[in-house]
Amino acid sequence: MKRRSVLALAAGSMTTAGLLGAVGSASIGAEDVPGSAEVTEMASGADDPALSAATVETFDHVVRLNDLGDDPRSRITRFRDLDDRERAVADAAIAGEFATTEPPDWLARFVSATPIVERNGTFYRLDDDFPTYRITAEPATESEVEEIASYDTYERAVTRENYAMTRLLEVARRETVELSYVWDDLEAFLDRYDAVRYHGDIVAFSVAEVDPGPPYTVSAARVPVSETVDGSVWDATDAPDPTRRLVREAGSTRGAFGFDREPPGVPERLRDHDYAYLDGTFYAATVEKDGSVPLSISAATTDDRLRLSVRNESDRELRFSSGPPRPFGVLRCRSTDGADARSLLWTDRYAASDRVRVVAGDVRQRGDVAVTTTVGPGEAVGETYAVGNLSGGEYVIADSIELETASRSQTVRYRATFSVA
Repeated sequence: MKRRSVLALAAGSMTTAGLLGAVGSASIGAEDVPGSAEVTEMASGADDPALSAATVETFDHVVRLNDLGDDPRSRITRFRDLDDRERAVADAAIAGEFATTEPPDWLARFVSATPIVERNGTFYRLDDDFPTYRITAEPATESEVEEIASYDTYERAVTRENYAMTRLLEVARRETVELSYVWDDLEAFLDRYDAVRYHGDIVAFSVAEVDPGPPYTVSAARVPVSETVDGSVWDATDAPDPTRRLVREAGSTRGAFGFDREPPGVPERLRDHDYAYLDGTFYAATVEKDGSVPLSISAATTDDRLRLSVRNESDRELRFSSGPPRPFGVLRCRSTDGADARSLLWTDRYAASDRVRVVAGDVRQRGDVAVTTTVGPGEAVGETYAVGNLSGGEYVIADSIELETASRSQTVRYRATFSVA
């Protein structure tokens, strides 16, 4: 058998609260950013809302789980998606072995296109000993071959059902290619031609058919989920409930996800694996922060304005980056009542920046740009925002900055909530 292929806000006159947390290009110094006594000028109306008490969170752990769907490498076929005769073959193979004296065309096509079958959360690799075509290729000259196909003829031959196997000869030049299913057009092409005009070269190929003889069999071997993606996978299926809840929440979060009192071992498992797997979904796993950093985030309010600040709590200069403009980028808030709409928090730095555009009252970033802010020991940088005409209720700002260190950057995810009277 062979294997197949802080934010803390207080009402009243500019009250401040700090929170020690973990935080994550031209450079700007603390002296270039208005201090707490300065307020960025912005339009203010008589009906501007008053801000009241809120909470701030930063997170010791920040991870990113990018949803890759249920089959990142296009190798998995769900048992429920098979037709009746394919199910019969898979059932027999899983139970022991499927055998036939002559594999029909549909069976060879099915086995060739189905390296992995998933049934009830278990993955099986299908193996067979059907006749195979072994194809090798090498550079040649016109005098060394007879029938030479054009590239267009080759491309038509290696294409079926909207799938083009155009790299067949490229791979065959490096290693032998084994095909257990050869469709009619490809078989006719292999029989007729000796070489192809391939991207300016002449590539000769040879084909050998290997037939072990009947009975021909299909078997199934149970494999770990990692074999379905050719990478290390943390399968969280049997993890404790708190762990599964965290993975689901992180996986459904757009961008980085921050948390503190994690179930034991979660950052370590994510760091040690390329992927996480839960509920039939694969996630690309990245740990962007694990532990505290020497930055604190604080906030202050006065009437309709909110000021955010980052303070360097260390005895050395620190640098952090964000989207433009410095120091936090473009900030938006959303209501905590479940609505998806986000409202812009305004600062005149938007209009002054050449890296964002103000269009019809909204702000759009020009490309994927990061700017860096430098903060000296014990110093702070910040910005003041007007919240606009928000209706009464509770609002949240969820964003991040990147703390830069000598070895790597760390994402500092922060979440600030405030109330509008």
